This record gives sequence, structure tokens and C-alpha cells, in this order.
Amino acid sequence: MVESITVLLVASLWFLNVQSTVTLCLFNVLFGSITSQLEGSVIKKVALLVAGNFIGFFWNLVFLYFFSAGIQVFGGGFDAAYTIIYPLLNLMWVVPFWAVSLGFLPNAHKTAAKTDVPI
Repeated sequence: MVESITVLLVASLWFLNVQSTVTLCLFNVLFGSITSQLEGSVIKKVALLVAGNFIGFFWNLVFLYFFSAGIQVFGGGFDAAYTIIYPLLNLMWVVPFWAVSLGFLPNAHKTAAKTDVPI
């Protein structure tokens, strides 16, 4: 699974752009720091991370096509608008993926509270 993350990072650098690679690297670091505090198997956490990298790679591929079409239609001025919009577009896939994926992992405090309930 780690190899697929590496392949996606290299592919985003070669086929997309540096911003996409930086976005995926930041996603990996932040996702790892968030999920390390939750219970669940390491395989499940890494599988969610791989799924996030796939989603991020394909979203950034769509963003690249969007950018290319915008340059063709609107000209060079679209570059400045895209530079401002790009981080917001990335938040549109990062935040929902984190929210959904964190729902798959149990919280350590809630799990402990369920086991302490007397019968």
C-alpha cells in the first residue's frame, strides 16, 4: 500500500504539477497525524490513506483539465484566478474525505466509555 502512495506522488509530480504533489504530501502528513490518535488497525488506516491519495490524484487531474480549458477560453488572466481558487478547490475534496474516513475509525475515548458502562 505504501508503494501505491509513492507511485501516486511521483505520478502527480510527472503528469500533473508541483502544487498537486505538495497537496498530496500535506494530505498524507495531516491524515497520518489525525488518524494516529484514533483506534483501528494500521491496515485500515493505510487503506484509507491510499484511497485518499487516489481521490486526490484524480481530483487534481480534473483541476488540471479545468485549468487548461480555462486558459483556452479566458486567456492568461485565468491563471491568476486559478491560483486563488486552487486551494479552495482542494479543500472541497480534502475536508469531506477526512470527515468520511474518520467516521470509519473509532474514537479512543468513546470506545473506552462504552467498555466502562456497568451491566
